Amino acid sequence: MLKAVVFDMDETLLSINLNAFILRYFKDVSSMLADIGRRSRGGTMARLGTILVDLNANRRSGTDNRTNLEFYQEEVERRCGIRLSDPLIYEAFTYYDREVLPYKNDDVINAHAMPGAHAALQAVQDAGLRCALFTNPSFPQGAIECRMGWGDLADAPFELVTHMGNTTRCKPDATYYLEQLQVMGLEPHEVLMVGNDPKRDFPSPDCGIQTAFVGQGKPSQATWRGTMEDFAREFNAVVEAFYEHQVADELS
Repeated sequence: MLKAVVFDMDETLLSINLNAFILRYFKDVSSMLADIGRRSRGGTMARLGTILVDLNANRRSGTDNRTNLEFYQEEVERRCGIRLSDPLIYEAFTYYDREVLPYKNDDVINAHAMPGAHAALQAVQDAGLRCALFTNPSFPQGAIECRMGWGDLADAPFELVTHMGNTTRCKPDATYYLEQLQVMGLEPHEVLMVGNDPKRDFPSPDCGIQTAFVGQGKPSQATWRGTMEDFAREFNAVVEAFYEHQVADELS
């Protein structure tokens, strides 16, 4: 039985120039780290870049159960010599995420609610289904909540919002998905993921979670394909496709 629908955020519920946002955020954080550590900005940017690549690629042992935030903080200390867990330093970056970053949404980043996003969330609510935000947890909680604000998602009925501090892996690692479902008390066959990224929004390896695809292209493993507006308007058909896919899997 379908019990919950979990959503990606960027280019799913939130229309955003994600590359522009990442570049802006990366430059600002690199500059802050360089100033705090009294290091060159170029060198700090290079080191931070490799840390974030390793984080997103899940380059650590299978027995490493640190949260993404702990991994990030410890790697910054090891490679850049800056202890992000220091309360004063931690507060500086938290202040940036909550008080400075919200004003960075300009004509280039151009973040706003994806057409159909709020109607899709309402359709899920009206169907009596649970809801969560499974956005890639490669950012701190404040930076994710900032983007939620840009999409008017701050008051959305999410039981859970993933971020660096409550996850141990990034998408598409199946561990990321399964850990969050465990927190919610759900099984993979009870959940529909909604996302736009053919590389990240389909768990790898497959763990039994179906995905409704609202991005570009036609990934063969998608249970349903269309725009977010289509998803909201045709939600009953999406649910039917979920059950048809589930039956086909059981018979195969």
